[in-house]
Amino acid sequence: MDKKTAIYTVFLSRGYQRGAGRPAEPESFVSNQELLQRLKSECSGVKFIARDVTRDGTKPVSLVKELEELKAELDGVVLIGFGAGDRARDYRLALSGLPTIVVYNLFEFMNVPYKLFATGQEEESVLVGPQYEGGKVLTAELDRQSLSDPSVSSVAFKDLIYKIKLIQAIRKLKESRILVVSPHRVLATVDYQDDIRRHLPKGYDQTYTRALKESLGVELVPVLPEEFYQAYERTDEQEAKRIGEKWMAQAKKVEAATSEITKTARSYLAFEALREKYNCNAVSTHMRRLKPTRETKDMFWPGLGLECGFKTRGIQAVCQNYPNVLVAEMLGYFLTGRPSMLGDLIVDPANSVTILTHCGAPINPYGDERIVPYAIKTHAQSPVRDTQKPGSSTGLQVEWPSGEPVTFWKVYVLHSKIGLFTGEVVNARSVYGDRVDDILCRTKLVARVDAPRKIQRLFSPGEYGIHRAATLGDLRQALKDAAVLLGYEVMEEDR
Repeated sequence: MDKKTAIYTVFLSRGYQRGAGRPAEPESFVSNQELLQRLKSECSGVKFIARDVTRDGTKPVSLVKELEELKAELDGVVLIGFGAGDRARDYRLALSGLPTIVVYNLFEFMNVPYKLFATGQEEESVLVGPQYEGGKVLTAELDRQSLSDPSVSSVAFKDLIYKIKLIQAIRKLKESRILVVSPHRVLATVDYQDDIRRHLPKGYDQTYTRALKESLGVELVPVLPEEFYQAYERTDEQEAKRIGEKWMAQAKKVEAATSEITKTARSYLAFEALREKYNCNAVSTHMRRLKPTRETKDMFWPGLGLECGFKTRGIQAVCQNYPNVLVAEMLGYFLTGRPSMLGDLIVDPANSVTILTHCGAPINPYGDERIVPYAIKTHAQSPVRDTQKPGSSTGLQVEWPSGEPVTFWKVYVLHSKIGLFTGEVVNARSVYGDRVDDILCRTKLVARVDAPRKIQRLFSPGEYGIHRAATLGDLRQALKDAAVLLGYEVMEEDR
């Protein structure tokens, strides 16, 4: 993932409109070359393939041809000065199907079809000619002549940088490979807990895998459980003990057996060996056994290793094989640098909250060195829960910071949608009392939300599953913008 994001960048105007009696450049003007240098300075990891029709006499029609020829090698398009004159109004440059940012220069004639770019439709045009399709367009504005207050001009420039970095995040998603280790034959089989008479369609795995690759570029790399068992046996137990001791030292409380924590650390090392072997940058697993037996002593749950091991290193991982959730976690990390929590969603309109519950969550939800309080307990699903017996395994009880904004969301690959709502984290005990710790899963992320009944109205296990991701921060606008560049729709479930 070291290759730079390639963005085809076209300057379609000088950045200002020549007026009668004013043929020269304005004062305090940012030229195309200066702007390009500023973009390069602010966007490390981006390769700007720049073309300037005002300098070399290049015609937009030739750029349309070049863009089509280079399309397979590009990650996005930035068009600066779009619509400013006849040569800057060939919409094919904006509707290539690549993630595109169209930039309007303030005080140039505004021939930009904002409605077309925003909706993909132009129902009532008086003009006749080509029909438009294939747009994945965001718009931006620049004050190249410094006519506005400097703070306003700065905000406009930062908005363009933010949108270019969205293309970078999508590029990272596009080149991602997910290690999939599961005993289940069907992806996400536990997520869609609908009417028991219903089932996933024949060929679901193949259909989903193809849609994931075609729409987001993400590749699934399946590995059989037998290879995991072998990788586990090859792990260094002493190294696993050292890793487990670090996890215990950071915890505010440890109730799980040390031997079980070491087993979880060994499973983490096994997943890491497979991840490296298959060149993957994310892990999805539903493994619950360390050996191919039915004995309780061989049971384990991997969440402690995924959260304290992988996510503290910037590698996203989920302990149930739900690619829709993992893709959300990956995109969230590429956008914000923060890991997300996977959990079962519960909506409680009476208390105006939603709950995400699981036996684990990131211990570094801010994405930096800060570690939130957590306890290492036995796993809630273990048949010998709350004991020190073999197979009691490990679960995390993580206390997410109260008062912080949070986004609950998920990517629905087969629907080409992103569903989301936002809230504010509250202490679970302030709503439900101390007994809430002993109910269901170990971690409860509780958030105050504005419209719980609207959220509940859209809850549909057969369509959207019962699990969601949660990421600290209000990601609403970032996800709406990313969805445009991905060609996805957005369901704002609380609006």
